[in-house]
Amino acid sequence: MHSIPTRPASPMREQLHSSDTATPERPMPQIRDTPSVPDLLSRIEATEALGDQISQAIDQLVDAVLNLQPPAAPAPQVDPAALAGLERRMQALEQQVNLGQACQELTRTSQFHPKERSVVFVGTTYFGCNIKYAWLAFRERARQEGITAWFLPQTGQQEQAVTALGEACFPLNHNDWSTAHVHAALSAAVVVTCDHLLNPNPYAAALLAGARHVQLWHGISIKEIGLRNLAPLRQMSARFARVLSTCGPYTRLVGTSAGQESEWRRWFGFERYAPIGYPRNDVLLREPDAADLLNVDIEIYQLARKTRAAGQRVVLYAPTFRDARRGTWLLESGLEQLAQGLAKRGDLLIVNVHPVESPLIPQLAVAIPTARFVTPRTDLYPLMRETSLLVTDYSSVMFDYLLLDRPIVLFRPDHQDYVTRSRQLFDAKLDEHPGPLATSAQALLEVLRQPDAQSCKFAATRASMRQRLFDHTDGRAGERLGQLLLDELEAALCPPSGVTPCPMSSS
Repeated sequence: MHSIPTRPASPMREQLHSSDTATPERPMPQIRDTPSVPDLLSRIEATEALGDQISQAIDQLVDAVLNLQPPAAPAPQVDPAALAGLERRMQALEQQVNLGQACQELTRTSQFHPKERSVVFVGTTYFGCNIKYAWLAFRERARQEGITAWFLPQTGQQEQAVTALGEACFPLNHNDWSTAHVHAALSAAVVVTCDHLLNPNPYAAALLAGARHVQLWHGISIKEIGLRNLAPLRQMSARFARVLSTCGPYTRLVGTSAGQESEWRRWFGFERYAPIGYPRNDVLLREPDAADLLNVDIEIYQLARKTRAAGQRVVLYAPTFRDARRGTWLLESGLEQLAQGLAKRGDLLIVNVHPVESPLIPQLAVAIPTARFVTPRTDLYPLMRETSLLVTDYSSVMFDYLLLDRPIVLFRPDHQDYVTRSRQLFDAKLDEHPGPLATSAQALLEVLRQPDAQSCKFAATRASMRQRLFDHTDGRAGERLGQLLLDELEAALCPPSGVTPCPMSSS
């Protein structure tokens, strides 16, 4: 039995020893099958020994449990609900620590586990970025080469789409993983991502830690990202630190031009740079097939095609999100005025709200009935081919749109607030804008009244930027990535001369 010191009454003690709230006529029932104080103390001491990272929570629990110890006589009554809440907190802490320990051990296991001819493509928050097109492009090559191309979904929709095609897909819910799934993840020779590896499966990153990591990212950036998007320590959370830790190390980072390598090294840690182009841009330069249209807003896509076929303009407005004033800035930007002005001209305004701010869409759709809003977290790239011009602000989509050689207009109604409260810019690449800059809805409407003249005026600038930012404009980035993945597989499975190889499998 632990020696329990005398402590002053605390709010937790008042909650647990609630005899002052019980009526004399109905004494509280005796508690049965509840953990004893010594049992809880023993479990807390064991949990505390597992990691200093939960020491503060442990101190709070120790205080609460010590106050459960009754004086010699008479024994106080204990609130069952409060004790049950304490037990739930204890269980959550134990699970958290056990998960952390398991991931540490799985990370080590993955690093020495024999690798097989398999590649894992890690889904991001929506099925429509570089990962979608990289995976689609590699499937047939993988079959020809006897390689298993696994997909690790981020959402249930992704799991359903991949399994419907009969392709290898890990379960979304980690509780559904079999030993075969665990073996497949530990055996993967290469993992491909296009964002931070923060999958809902808490074990995923650990299981894949020993694979060679190819990072595609999700676009050319003019914002400070990755290792240059920091927070002061007073605001540093475990989540923020976790995101920073996923900024490398990568075996390869894929970009669009050799001239951008130093820029990417500001933001991420990687061994080698591969300026082979983005797979998602291939669909801009060819007619989409059925697989390309997976997770596309088909209704908006067909409407855009019909509108352009009728000789009318389709204006795509695709802004990025704000860290500050999230969503509210859109309501104040003059979007309603813009939609009304374009509707009078017979133009179709399509708005692609960033996924981070997409919860605002129902409110926007009611306020601006003349605009059409793209379904959140759907693939924008096949739709981009069916638009006449792009309006954006700081989004990387502006650079991809250069491949279409169509007008681009920059609309920045809150520029000073953005650079002050959201993101610093790293925009040396924008010394020359790809199109006119408007800072109000009225100014934007004036620009859009003369799109052809504006397009001619900035055509040379767009061509110069396209040449500087894209080493390849042939729509074959997916093919080049396929060869890169074969090279990475060979590096993973064929150790350098003089090194004893680990056991390998050909399947």
